[in-house]
Amino acid sequence: MPLVIQSAEDQVYAVLRDEILHALPPGTPLPLTRIAEHLGVSTMPVRAALLRLEADGLVRVSPGRGAVVAPLEADELQEIQAIRSGLEGLAARLGARRIDDRGLQRMSDLLGVMRASAARGDLESFLPTETAFEDECYRAAGRPQLLAQVRSWRERADRYVRLALDGTPGFEIGYSERLLAAAVAHDGPAAETTIRAALAWTLTRLAPRLDTGAGDTTTEAAAR
Repeated sequence: MPLVIQSAEDQVYAVLRDEILHALPPGTPLPLTRIAEHLGVSTMPVRAALLRLEADGLVRVSPGRGAVVAPLEADELQEIQAIRSGLEGLAARLGARRIDDRGLQRMSDLLGVMRASAARGDLESFLPTETAFEDECYRAAGRPQLLAQVRSWRERADRYVRLALDGTPGFEIGYSERLLAAAVAHDGPAAETTIRAALAWTLTRLAPRLDTGAGDTTTEAAAR
């Protein structure tokens, strides 16, 4: 397999994107020179990476004020969930129709891990397991570009998911159970309906919280 050589810009972009999605709160300053010194690069790849992140909706850049991590907003969440609904609904419908016995067994095993993680209240185990569970179905669609888009928009939603589950999370596995049942029956429309309903359910619970800024409110939300 040939080596993949990343440019400095690509590496800076990947590092900052990961930190924004999983660690840095909204409004965190992203000083150009400090980031460049920390990563051992010039300011040029950092500036280019920040512009890419701005295009992704993860960074806000203001003339004279620099860059900050973009705020969490109800309008953006609505747009993200609408796009995910289309992409993941299609992936679920195609995947459920085509998934084989090995894929179904893998989904069943992962659902068991999700139940155990939920019982422990272990968010850091639950989230990646749920992602792997869904991807097992989506991968069966045989559409690698579709799966790549699903993963990209799911990552965009990750900051919102973690806000929803901040504090004492409520772990919702009912939609996952329904997705597995649809996959076992090779019922594409049921799988699509389940995914779309799960995404809509999360949106209805998060949007009011973003509008009111109720950061200390515990929300029973699906880890989606």
